[in-house]
Amino acid sequence: MIPKFLGASGALMAAIGFLPAFAETCPRGADAPYAHLSLDQAVRQALESDLRPDAARAAVVTARTERAVAALRPSDTVSLEFENFPGVGLAAEIDSLEVTGTFNRVWERGGKREARSTLAERSIDIAEAGLDISKADISFEIQSLYVELALTQERASLAAARLEAARNAEALIAKRVEAARDPLLAGSRAATDALVAEGDFNRLTRDADRLRAALADFWSGSIDFSVDLCGLSPDEGHTEHTLDVSRSPELARLEAQRSQAQAAIRLAEAERVPDVTWSAGVRKFGIDESFGVLGGVTVPLGAPKRAGPYEQQAGAQARQIEAEADALRQSLLRESARLERAALGAKDALAHLDTGPLPEAERAVRLANDGYARGAFSYLDVLDAQRLLFDLREQRLDFLRTYHLAEAALARLQARNLPATPQETAP
Repeated sequence: MIPKFLGASGALMAAIGFLPAFAETCPRGADAPYAHLSLDQAVRQALESDLRPDAARAAVVTARTERAVAALRPSDTVSLEFENFPGVGLAAEIDSLEVTGTFNRVWERGGKREARSTLAERSIDIAEAGLDISKADISFEIQSLYVELALTQERASLAAARLEAARNAEALIAKRVEAARDPLLAGSRAATDALVAEGDFNRLTRDADRLRAALADFWSGSIDFSVDLCGLSPDEGHTEHTLDVSRSPELARLEAQRSQAQAAIRLAEAERVPDVTWSAGVRKFGIDESFGVLGGVTVPLGAPKRAGPYEQQAGAQARQIEAEADALRQSLLRESARLERAALGAKDALAHLDTGPLPEAERAVRLANDGYARGAFSYLDVLDAQRLLFDLREQRLDFLRTYHLAEAALARLQARNLPATPQETAP
């Protein structure tokens, strides 16, 4: 009788007993069902396929053409005038016809041309900041999806192990109930555990499939790839990041807009200096060989008065953008600090979990197994110990998710790890 009990006990221990400690593995060899897709590869493929950077590059090209237009000086003009044109009657004599041809050129003063070029240059900076924003958005979206997929797969693997243990336990306990070694409640509990584990496994598997499809949609590819947690463990040397948001693409765009407003002020100031239009030409008198040389200068009146409102408008816009930039910088610093606290808190929690509760929970499962083998504990004690271990592993995945999503948001906010690409467009 005792050997038979020990044999059943050993089978039950194998079904619901100790499982290896959680570890991020890399199934990248012949055993891997699909080719492994790294995070860097996913980001690169998404950047090559997503149309948002293309739209931003088009804006850069447009801004550069506007710079070329701004560098042009006003066009020269040639005019031809006819006076005393032959009429009817007494005015029919062609001897009185006068023809005047003049060449006109505008002399821009006050540095207007340079100010226009500088204003257009700032538009290029704004467009290039928009390109950085689009790339940073895509990188953040891919990193978030990748982390969610990898963690969901780990949860599904954990649920599969839980389901296998629950089904094996259900089968073994059913035999023990029939032999009156365990109460009916034991069989009901085992069946419930198996149903719950099966529901969790099916749900997580479907979630992983949806996340994989969402990731593949970025490059319109197939879902025949695998991801994992390799390389996603918290950096042991990570203490905290410098809360520097100076490279934020949103802040860079506002800074470019502020520089543009300052360039607009300079252009408005240049408008205070009136341009001079000079002309030179000849006049032909009648049909004989008589002709005369003409010259003239045109200066607009009231230029300083007309430029005043434009200067005030540009100054107000510059102050508005400066205030918006200061407010954004303050907001980004606060958000950086919040995300940094979340990342470091999750990292500390992971370190505590890996060195304290998880090893202790594994020890508790071993003790429960030993006690069950000696008849000191019921199977419920073993299941409770095993359930606690599973829960701690789930909690570890939660901490990993918090850490990596906070890190992804920080990288997006501070423009860290922005993908390096060749020259986007020709100057």
